[in-house]
Amino acid sequence: MAKCEHCGNEADSIASSCRVCGKELGVPAAPSTPVCLIDSNAIAGAFEFAEGFHRADWDVIGNWIHNRFREAEWETAWNEVALAWLDRLRDDLGGGYHISHSRQTALLCDLPPATARWLLDYASDVEATIRESLGEVAWSGNRGRDVIIVFSDLDDYYQYLAYHSPDGDQAASGGVCIHSGYTHIAIPWRNENDAANAVVHELTHDSVAHLPLPLWLNEAVAMTLQRTIAPPQRSLGQSDQDALFSASINWRPPVMWDELAERHYAFWNEQNIQSFWAGTSFHEPGEANELSYSLAEVLLQLLSERGNAVSIREFIQQANEADAGQTAALDRLGADLGEIAGTFLGEGNWRPQRKAMVACWEAAGWKKSTDNC
Repeated sequence: MAKCEHCGNEADSIASSCRVCGKELGVPAAPSTPVCLIDSNAIAGAFEFAEGFHRADWDVIGNWIHNRFREAEWETAWNEVALAWLDRLRDDLGGGYHISHSRQTALLCDLPPATARWLLDYASDVEATIRESLGEVAWSGNRGRDVIIVFSDLDDYYQYLAYHSPDGDQAASGGVCIHSGYTHIAIPWRNENDAANAVVHELTHDSVAHLPLPLWLNEAVAMTLQRTIAPPQRSLGQSDQDALFSASINWRPPVMWDELAERHYAFWNEQNIQSFWAGTSFHEPGEANELSYSLAEVLLQLLSERGNAVSIREFIQQANEADAGQTAALDRLGADLGEIAGTFLGEGNWRPQRKAMVACWEAAGWKKSTDNC
């Protein structure tokens, strides 16, 4: 066991940082360095064990931090609470799970140290790239580090997610940005390529979690940045042979090609397009789910041709789930979403309709139009 020079806590030798105060192990404390802002016993009552994992009452914790500390100390306090929470989750998962962190990101996983360090560094670099791409659109508050939890066991992953799903069920996924409470990311470990793509996609969701975006636009932004930043990943409809060849030459497939376009033309109509604008189609199994992600990326690309980087950012900032972003598109880009969709899908009444969208939300049992994605 190693001992933290800052707070005296005993730490596992595999850990690179103290799981209590977050200071890097093996680095002597400067005389003026404070021990910790938060006594772990003071917030112990804000955690409970539910459905296999410790859960935090983030409203209680938030009020406690904001009432006790100066605003300049909030980020440090949130970082300490996040590490205290991850420490409990580490014990819940057991085995070789360990916590490491950089200035921007905290990672809980049981990956080999070298792999964990690569993922942590990659996430930190990606976060900086996303902020550079989105500019003032990206959240830059003082709520603490980005938190990424990597599950090596799929059962653990889906059990963890079930708590955050309204009906307890969770569709198959390669990663989720969980917006309830302390926004954080959970991903199942498969391989480095999948993890890299999931980190880019979900960190993008994390960076815009403060905005009331329609789900299609939220996913479009994440898909677009994933395609731009992450290593090439197999695209919808690619064969094994094509995927191997693409990887060998670092080729990225186009957003759309003939076979995929034909699937879109056959599937979408003036009725079910409302489920796309409402966001519910993203949670339906089969083609509805697959084609929704693809259509979202196509529409954002078409909208980007109507404006520049500044106007697209303004559109993202103003877009609201209540009307699928229609008002923002008209105001910032001079574009009607129905017209934009028709550019790709052909003639028809593709415009978002609020009444139809509300009907989709009610049918899905949603109290609001967005959910974790």
